[in-house]
Parts: sequence; structure tokens; C-alpha cells
Amino acid sequence: MATPPVSIFVEAEKVPWVERRPGVFWKTLWEDADGRHKAVLMRYDKGAVIPRHRHVGDEQIWVLEGAVGDDAGVCTAGNYARRPPGCVHTVTSPSGALVLAVISGPTEPV
Repeated sequence: MATPPVSIFVEAEKVPWVERRPGVFWKTLWEDADGRHKAVLMRYDKGAVIPRHRHVGDEQIWVLEGAVGDDAGVCTAGNYARRPPGCVHTVTSPSGALVLAVISGPTEPV
């Protein structure tokens, strides 16, 4: 009989921040072997922008600090937003933010 999987614990402070776009940093907490599914902390510097793109997979975010906005509105600290496959938007963070994202696929430029 196979051994069942166990919980995975991540010491987030030991994971480096990687600048993915100017002023937008990712700390990848977990990534599946296929590279499509992941859990990421995203830190937006004040005024950061992620250029217009389309979500090929699903993205769910929980804003922990600050706020991020897109074409549909603004998501503030303590709130949740979902970007379903096919969603096209530009993301901005005029005041900066810390976001937890659960991602199930890539994005593509539009």
C-alpha cells in the first residue's frame, strides 16, 4: 500500500521575492510539477501595473494589504476576486498591495 501524501509547510520568509514585472514581486509558495498550478504571494509596489493580458487558466486572489484594481473594479484588503479563464484585464495598484494568489494556468499578452 502506498504511503499517503502529507501536509506541506513552507517557511515563507525563506522564499525569495522575484521581480516578475517592474514593481511586481512574486514569492512562489508552492508549484505543481506541471508548472500551471501554484500558490503565490504577490507584492505590488506603489504605482505598479501589470500590462493587459488574458487568463488562460483560473486565478483567485485574496488581498491581504492595500488594494489592486482592474477593468471591473478594485479589490481591497480582506476581499477576494476571481479571474476566470478568458478574463482580459490590466492590473494596477496605485498605493501598493500584498496579495495571495492561487493560479491554475498561465496568462498571455493581449
